[in-house]
Amino acid sequence: MRVLFLLVAIFPNLLLSQYNTIVSSEIQVNENTEFISLAGKATNISEVNQDLRFVFSVITKNPEGTVLSNKKEEDKFSLDSFKSINHSETTINKSETNQVIVLSLVYNSDDVLLGKARWVFNDDNTPAPIVIEKADFQEIIYDTDFLKGLVTEDTRTKAGRDFYRIFYSKYDLSGINDPEIISVKEFFGGRRSTRIEVKLGNTLVSSFFLQPKEDYLKQMATFTLTNLVRAIQNKKSIDHQIESY
Repeated sequence: MRVLFLLVAIFPNLLLSQYNTIVSSEIQVNENTEFISLAGKATNISEVNQDLRFVFSVITKNPEGTVLSNKKEEDKFSLDSFKSINHSETTINKSETNQVIVLSLVYNSDDVLLGKARWVFNDDNTPAPIVIEKADFQEIIYDTDFLKGLVTEDTRTKAGRDFYRIFYSKYDLSGINDPEIISVKEFFGGRRSTRIEVKLGNTLVSSFFLQPKEDYLKQMATFTLTNLVRAIQNKKSIDHQIESY
């Protein structure tokens, strides 16, 4: 226990990197002979009241992996300590022949992902990309089993999208397979500058100001991938030490 305490003291984001430990997300499933009803549920399992935001997505894909529809519901809410709330519902006909993926994500007021749950109907194990449209950008989620290797994109400029394209190409070829969500997010700065942040779960992997030159973007993509591998190795080392005690 002393080692665990020291690890948490040295790495304060250690506990935050484990989803469903502060606020849990669930997908409750009820079915009859014809329909399956699903409801998103969030539970505050901490002793502190939480200001939260849920994102409940229902994605339908045909057998070829083409996205036919993306339905998303999201809203902010507050949740007292050790309280639960059902926030979304959807119904699926059992005669449905397409694949249906349901994601229930819960973020805190700082937009940190705390809880996640996934449910699949007609699972074909195909890691095809899912694009969720937003008002002024796209959030791209690469769906694999149990959210393994899930990548999100929140870029605002062409340079940001170019970096993501180059980075994801290198990431995809690397064969990295980690259950933590990898997020690529672009922020507007002063004097028309923008900044990229790449995170593994809640751990910052890379942060830098963008330049439109492709050579620079390739260099930063390689730098980010190297940091990502190092972060995954560090996380596995810490997890192993904790399991040893």
